Amino acid sequence: MKTKSQDRFKVLVEQLPVGVYRTTPEGAFVEANAELIRMLGFKRLADLFRHNVKDFYVKGQDRVVHLRKMSAKATVFYEFELRRADGRKFWVRDYSHRVQDPDGTWHYDGILVDVTERKAAERKLRLTLQKLRLSNEKLESLSLSDHLTGLFNRRGFYSFGLQQMKIAKRLKADNYLVFLDIDNLKEVNDAYGHAVGDLLLQGVAAILRTTLRESDVIGRIGGDEFAVLAMRSKGLGEKSLMARIEEGVAAFRVKGYARLRLSVSMGLVAVDPQKYQQLDDFLAHADFLMYQQKREKERQENPQ
Repeated sequence: MKTKSQDRFKVLVEQLPVGVYRTTPEGAFVEANAELIRMLGFKRLADLFRHNVKDFYVKGQDRVVHLRKMSAKATVFYEFELRRADGRKFWVRDYSHRVQDPDGTWHYDGILVDVTERKAAERKLRLTLQKLRLSNEKLESLSLSDHLTGLFNRRGFYSFGLQQMKIAKRLKADNYLVFLDIDNLKEVNDAYGHAVGDLLLQGVAAILRTTLRESDVIGRIGGDEFAVLAMRSKGLGEKSLMARIEEGVAAFRVKGYARLRLSVSMGLVAVDPQKYQQLDDFLAHADFLMYQQKREKERQENPQ
């Protein structure tokens, strides 16, 4: 009865679509089913038995790690790459179990599953996700708008600002360049949280949109910095432009924060498009004037 049961078990093992083995801790093959023989690139069991397990590892370190795992735990699941007799590589998942025979000798019994297709699919997915991430980063860098305020970002402001200057040159019309910075935004973030600070940034964007014309170029060019390039017209002079922005700032309130006030500092320069200069030069000058206004505010708030 026992012999028939053993025979049936052996037939079952031979028919399994996975590799089944028994090896010594030194790596000598003791038993192997037909699928394992095929997986490793042989036709006969005798040919396989001429080799040691370690002969098939692509990376010798994987064998070291595998043995270390099996010496620490009775049952181990581990994935590594093997090399067939013909040199072709393939990935396997090994389910191994450390067993001791009645005579005290140790063996490793295990099942070897070919996971090459799954590994290839995982690698393909990983590369696809990496390409997608790089593509998204490239698109973000090429984007012309600021996601928080909906205004142009620095790239967009420069791109459309240069177009505006070309148009102004053809029309022989001057532009105003305004550099605006929110006062004490860091302190607001620290005291109320960045969500409230974002409301101030969005508030400034709304004020500038309402105050200026659709044809004017408005951008958030830094963390708390905004720039406006507005073409001069009869209804839009230097003082009028600054006053309208200041009125919008003074009227702005954040719902739920009655004591919080929006404050900005501004610098304005006239841009003559007939005189060739980089937009950076005008921005730097307006930035300098803005900081002069900011310092003057600080002196008035903290007189010596």
